[in-house]
Amino acid sequence: MQESGVRDGVLNNTHSRITLRHLEKVSNPKSIHGIYPYRGKMSALDAAHVISQLPSTAFLLDPFCGTGTIVYEAQAHGMRAIGVDKNPLACVIARGKTEPIDKKHTMKKLSSAISAAKSQDDVPGMPISPARYFHPDTADEIMRMLQVSDDFSPYLLSSLYGSICVAARACNGWLWTSTSIGRINKPLRRIDFYSTLLRKARKHIGFVNTESPPARIHDYDARRLPEIIEENSIDVVYTSPPYFDALDYTNYYSKIVLEIVGIDRASVRKDLIQRYSTYREDMRNALTAIDAVVHDNSLIIFIVGDRRVHGKLIRGFEFFTEIAPWDSPYVVEREYTDTASGLWDKINKTQRKEQILVWDLANGG
Repeated sequence: MQESGVRDGVLNNTHSRITLRHLEKVSNPKSIHGIYPYRGKMSALDAAHVISQLPSTAFLLDPFCGTGTIVYEAQAHGMRAIGVDKNPLACVIARGKTEPIDKKHTMKKLSSAISAAKSQDDVPGMPISPARYFHPDTADEIMRMLQVSDDFSPYLLSSLYGSICVAARACNGWLWTSTSIGRINKPLRRIDFYSTLLRKARKHIGFVNTESPPARIHDYDARRLPEIIEENSIDVVYTSPPYFDALDYTNYYSKIVLEIVGIDRASVRKDLIQRYSTYREDMRNALTAIDAVVHDNSLIIFIVGDRRVHGKLIRGFEFFTEIAPWDSPYVVEREYTDTASGLWDKINKTQRKEQILVWDLANGG
């Protein structure tokens, strides 16, 4: 079934230029976005600032939504929003952030599930590959919770998967970063997974938007958007597309989670736009699909950056300007400092720069 939205006129008289703030930090620990450490997640502070400049009556699409940062912030702003991503793990987290829940019932459900997990007699062992990252007792508790999670809401699944990541980091003495895993640090520490899960669920549940407009998350290919979204229906496209240095969104902590829950990483990877050899063609097809669902007054906002690929520096705004079906975007650029990517920038001898490209179709973009 296709999604349909608000028509022409919503953005009339709102075409002032989008601005970026200078950010001393790019993350917000007092939010729902820390529920899972998804690789490549954009700044929620940035997303909220950009969205605050848009009319709340607009219908927004994020065609590469990942774990739903933009969709959540649009929802909090009062907008109807759609997120699309082909990574099933990311879609679970995005739904966990944006689907309304009964908070008291949800926490009661989790407490009952923990009690049921503790009383199980026949518990399968954790698969060998991810088990090496955990103390055996912690691994056993994780598998017990997995056995009782069949009827978990997306929010509880998000809390469960995020807690697996926290436990892996804690078992290894907190020596890994919040987004990347490192070497195994023995002796592995025993971590009480039940209490870790409870803390995670309690920490973030207050941020769920229970009274905001509904958001929809589709596990779907952005290159086929017209199959699920009505043509000419989207007022705003706001997204941070997959990195064009072919970042593996199934690696790091997600690799551990996918292996534990039994999702084949290879089958997920083959459907994602993350192979550098085909990136230009894949992204061109996605942009053509986006063009089919926007209308003549839409705003299209892309957050991109510079990347060094095979020793060559590729400027994000130049790459997307060249392949986009729209003309004359305006570009705002800034440089990041003191970010989690700082170490890699020093190694690659690059400065972390980010650009916002805006195609204002009402004004000829």
